Amino acid sequence: MICHSRATGQSATSSTENEAWPEADAHVQLPSNWRVLSFVGLEQAAGYPFQQWYVAAGIGRQFKPILRPHRENIDPDKEHFLLLGVGYDYLRTTQSGKVFNENRVTFDMTPSLRPTSKLLLRDRNWTELRWINGKYSTTYRNMLDAEFDLHIHSIRFTPFGTAEFFYDSPKHSWDQEWYTGGVQFPYKSVFMLEIYYRRERCPTCTPQNWNVGGATLNFFFNNTR
Repeated sequence: MICHSRATGQSATSSTENEAWPEADAHVQLPSNWRVLSFVGLEQAAGYPFQQWYVAAGIGRQFKPILRPHRENIDPDKEHFLLLGVGYDYLRTTQSGKVFNENRVTFDMTPSLRPTSKLLLRDRNWTELRWINGKYSTTYRNMLDAEFDLHIHSIRFTPFGTAEFFYDSPKHSWDQEWYTGGVQFPYKSVFMLEIYYRRERCPTCTPQNWNVGGATLNFFFNNTR
C-alpha cells in the first residue's frame, strides 16, 4: 500500500494526541502480474488542530509466485515473493492554522516470505521524494510486517502487526517509529475490511506521540480474465 507521514514541526515538549484514520483503497489486478492501486483517505485529530486528506495512485509489478500450499490471500501482492512499485501522492495538511501542500513520488520494493502455510512475513522498503510547499526532501521508510491467517467456522480473518521506521534526510536521523496491530476481514475476492490501532512516536514532531484508530476498506478488481 502507498503510505504517508504527517507534516512535522519542532517542539521542545512531549505530548500525546488521538486521531481517527478512515481510508478506501481500490486494487486492480492486470495481466502479466501488473497491478494498479489508488486510494483516498482522511486523518482527523480529536481535540488538536490537525487534519490531513490525501489521494494517491501507483502501479506495481509482482514477481515469482509463492508456491507453498496455503489459503490464497485476497490481495495478489501477497501471493508473490517480490513486489516493485512506483506511485504519486498528493496530501493537504492543516495543522495549528498552517496549511501544507505536499506532492510525493514514491518507489517501493517489498520482498515476502511464507515460512509456514499460515504465516506471511514482509519487508517493505519505501523511498519518498517529497515537495512540501515547494521545499524538497527525501524520506526512507522500512516496515516489517507479520500476518497470521486464521479460519474459525465460516469466518476468515488475519491478525497482523507491523513496525515501521523513518529516516529523514534533512535531519540525517531515524526520527519516526510506527507500531501497528490490527485484524483484516476478507470477504470472498471482493473486499477486505482492515481495522487497527497504531502508536506513532516522533521526538522532533509536534505532537511527539499519536494514538491512531484506523479503518481501511479495500476493494479488489481482477482484470486478468
